[in-house]
Amino acid sequence: MAQEKKMENKKISEMEREKASYYLMLESEILPFVAHNRNLKSLEIANEVLQKLVRYIEKKFDAVWYIGTDVFGDEIYERFMFHHGGFMEISLVGRIRCYFPEDKIEKMKKALEYALSKTTTSGSASHLIHQIKSGQKLISVKDSILINTELNKGIKKK
Repeated sequence: MAQEKKMENKKISEMEREKASYYLMLESEILPFVAHNRNLKSLEIANEVLQKLVRYIEKKFDAVWYIGTDVFGDEIYERFMFHHGGFMEISLVGRIRCYFPEDKIEKMKKALEYALSKTTTSGSASHLIHQIKSGQKLISVKDSILINTELNKGIKKK
């Protein structure tokens, strides 16, 4: 009976681990790639800075694969996948969101700290680093992407 209970608890914890996803978020208008104006020149500059930031993250974290650009309402999203698992979404209004199927948050935080230190002033980097939020959700990365896609479709239709 006790052995059965242990096996059942083990199965539940394995299922929870399979469903869990880890996230990291940073929202700030002082991120170095924020496009305050929507003219072509501002967007080009923002994109150049964003590319540098992503390359610095890649240097300290994992290979990055570019998925593409999406525009929903007033927001422009650049989406990326990490070679060893994970998804990153960056909005040019000042939002970085990362999702992982495994706990890679500390390594990602360090990579983001490094990237921010290379693309902003030390004062701005320090301020931004303290605004990073992270945690665990009991939802799979796949489900999270599907839900986000459905929500964005709803925004697009309005």
